[in-house]
Formats: sequence, structure tokens, C-alpha cells
Amino acid sequence: MTAPPNEYDVCSSEGPVLGGPLVDVHGHFGRSAATGYSSGAADLLQAMDRHGIATTLVMPQPTADRGTADRVHAEITEAVAGHPGRLYGIVNLDPRLPEAEYRRAADHLLARAGFVAVKIHTAGFAVAPDDPVCDKVFRAAADHDVPVMVHTGLGGPHTLPQRVVEPARRYGPRPVVLCHAGFGAFCAEAIEVAVSTANVHLEPSWCPAFSVRQMVRRLGAHRVMFGSDHIENIPVELAKLDAVGLTPAERRLVCADTATSVFGLPPSTLTTTRPEAAA
Repeated sequence: MTAPPNEYDVCSSEGPVLGGPLVDVHGHFGRSAATGYSSGAADLLQAMDRHGIATTLVMPQPTADRGTADRVHAEITEAVAGHPGRLYGIVNLDPRLPEAEYRRAADHLLARAGFVAVKIHTAGFAVAPDDPVCDKVFRAAADHDVPVMVHTGLGGPHTLPQRVVEPARRYGPRPVVLCHAGFGAFCAEAIEVAVSTANVHLEPSWCPAFSVRQMVRRLGAHRVMFGSDHIENIPVELAKLDAVGLTPAERRLVCADTATSVFGLPPSTLTTTRPEAAA
């Protein structure tokens, strides 16, 4: 007797099944000053095709050099325009910039089609989200009605998930996304922050599989979303989802629908790109 299809196979390391698009909310262009990791449009799009990712949200690596930041944001702008529905942009500027300079650059990008969020890279810029210098980031996001993404869990006390609580409550009900959801060591703290703060969502790249399971059980899959951070980490993050044992409805939310809702992505642009379908 032929075994029935695996009902949990909504997304896997071989790509999502037909009808199950995959959205990656955490991609990068540029070179990381911390690790030397580098990526761009060609490498990312190739990886998306290989792993069946329909859409990726992309931000620059953090840099205090305005020339580099402007150049990478321009690369993202060009890539988003050239691949509508496949790539979306995230603004990642130094929150320590003077208010007028930050707002001028952020407003310019957020006014363009395809930019859907702003990022506070707490580790890259050595700043906490509850520091007053980050108020301008939350104000810019509020003015453009987009989510704020915050690096959490690696890089010092300013990256702890609890530092998000006060500004997230002021910013609510708009979504705040904890990138890396505490980065393994502080996953439990990230979960408690999200439990106590209704507009906080979790992106658990680099977290253990059992922590991802706890996130979904405590918060619901509508508060958790897939992210990879690095191209080479995509199959690892997909394998973690395979290990978690989510229901089909939960996996659809984590793989795509949570991100579609949080970032206001049009569902019609989410198409499945399984490698075997393109062969």
C-alpha cells in the first residue's frame, strides 16, 4: 500500500510543497564588518531558487560609514525594482545619526515602493532599542506605518530582548520583530517579552529547534516567522522546522502567512519556486 503524503510537509529543506510559499524575512546585502560574511542579489536569488523561497526581505549589513550604507541601500532599491514580489527592502541606518539626517535618509527609502520595515541593529551600532537615540527609528516607522525589526541576543546587554519592551509598548499596536529571538542564549527571555507585549513577534534564526517549538506553543504560529540571516543558513533553518512537528496550519503561518500579515505583503506575489518545478 502506498503511504499517504506527509501532511506536515508544508516546507522543507527541499523547498515548500506546491501551494506552500516560503517567505524569508531576514536577508542581507553587503559585507559584515563583524564576520566578513558577504552577499548580494545574484547569490541570494540563486539560493532562493535552490531552496524554494518565494520572497526575501533584505537589509544592508550594519555600517557606520554613510557612503557604504547609501551604496548598499541603493543596491537593494535596484534589486527590489528588478524583482518585484521576490525581494523587499528593509532600512538599516545608524540610529546615532542626527535626527534630521536619519529621517531624511529613512523617509526617502520608505517612500519608495518595496521598502517594508526599518531595522535597529543593536549589535552593529552598539545601541539599545530603549535608548532615546532610537526614538527616531520608531517615529519614522510609525509615520510610514511599517514594522520595526530589532537585533536581539548577541553583542552585549544592549541586545537583550527585554530592552524592547518599553519602546514596543509605546509603538504599539504596530508590529515589532525580534530578529534571532534572543539568538539561542536568550530565547526564553524573548518568549516572555512576546508573551507580555502583544505587538512583539519572533524571528528565530540561530535558535534551537526546541525553542522554536516553545515559541509556537506559547505564542501561536501567527507570532513566529521564518528567517535565515545568511544564505548558507537557509537549509539549516528549514531543517529546524522539519524537527519541530508543527501542524500544517502552523507551518503555513511560520513559513509565509505571519510575514505576509506583519509586513503587509500582497499574497498574490507569493509563488512557489520549487527547483523540480523549474527543471
